[in-house]
Amino acid sequence: MKPGTIFRWNNFPFPKIGNEIKPRWFICLGDTGLLCCPVFVHICTTTTAMDDFKRGGKRESHRVFRFEKKRYPCFSEDCILDFDERPYFELQGALESNKDIEIRGELDKQTLKSIYEGVLRSPFYSPRILLDIHTSLNRIGITGLRKP
Repeated sequence: MKPGTIFRWNNFPFPKIGNEIKPRWFICLGDTGLLCCPVFVHICTTTTAMDDFKRGGKRESHRVFRFEKKRYPCFSEDCILDFDERPYFELQGALESNKDIEIRGELDKQTLKSIYEGVLRSPFYSPRILLDIHTSLNRIGITGLRKP
């Protein structure tokens, strides 16, 4: 799975609130590289809880990237990537063989650059993860990025 891949994980097994197992949308940011065995993929999730980010919402101060369905049609509704949330990581082989994962599209290079700038300033991404993402983006031709 390459950086910028958007996928829907049906029956996502790790609910954030309560016990409800439901689909979640994810974006692949990069991986640990082939020299790391096993390879882990760094992914971030989005949310459709838009009201939380409005004035007076519980996450109004969070830095975000907004995906509008009309500009990013691979998403089924408008959603937000919250840079003040921890990323997930999964084994590459487990992601690729998971029948609950539907690849829905890919982000363009400019969007990936913007997301990289957001995660670079996030306190929730370790220097190691940031370096993995930087290296992964370089591998797909996105160069000139500030190093973590």
